[in-house]
Amino acid sequence: MLRLVLEYDGSDFHGWQAQPSVRTVEGVLREALRQVTGESPRLSAAGRTDAGAHSHGQVVGVPLVREWEAERLSSALNAVLPGDVAVRHAEPARDDFNARYDALNRTYRYVVVSRRERAPLLRRHAWQVSGDLDAAAMRAACALLVGRHDFAAFGRSPREGGSTVRTVERAEVRRVTAPVADEIPAHVIEVSADAFLYGMMRAVAGALVAVGRGRMSVEDVAAMLDGPTDRATVTVAPARGLHQWSVTYPAAPAAETNT
Repeated sequence: MLRLVLEYDGSDFHGWQAQPSVRTVEGVLREALRQVTGESPRLSAAGRTDAGAHSHGQVVGVPLVREWEAERLSSALNAVLPGDVAVRHAEPARDDFNARYDALNRTYRYVVVSRRERAPLLRRHAWQVSGDLDAAAMRAACALLVGRHDFAAFGRSPREGGSTVRTVERAEVRRVTAPVADEIPAHVIEVSADAFLYGMMRAVAGALVAVGRGRMSVEDVAAMLDGPTDRATVTVAPARGLHQWSVTYPAAPAAETNT
């Protein structure tokens, strides 16, 4: 078994999971593995990113019949993978490793650009909103997410009838300048949790941006956590601003997959 860490620009993918007739990250990785190894292994992934979302640290478990030296396989895969996906790191893993179920926590980042003029250089990797955002209000609302809550108002369980309770270990909003141009203001919403519901991070980003624009209050976010009955009617942020950042596993010393 090998553990791969992938980086990809999700703009031209229909998400992670392999699907017939559409281009997916899992699909192109499977094809690369077939070309390099001649095998078609059943893969496990830390998360199923949405169509258009990106990853800096997607972890994939790859069970192969033939033994491969990790660095050699990584180099061979990168030689045949398309330019919008790459293997950043590869290492041996135990035979029963599962990238999804063995993860301790996951970290996502969401990037919001606040500028009235269009920002074409960032259009594939950030959500642009017009005008300034109230960063203090966004931080106050974001702080409420930390702890163990029922996040039913922000997403749905990956299993029918499954629990919507999740534990958020860290949540913050940082004001930064976009790396391509210092004058472009941006906000990075970063959340680390034991697991995420489907759509949870994009709904969180949508709610926090609504608070920053004065369209929701901090109290509204608190109410969504206190007594959720169904999916909240907040604007779900577009997938292009979502970045799967890292996944942490119990096996040190290389537990953090994105540094």
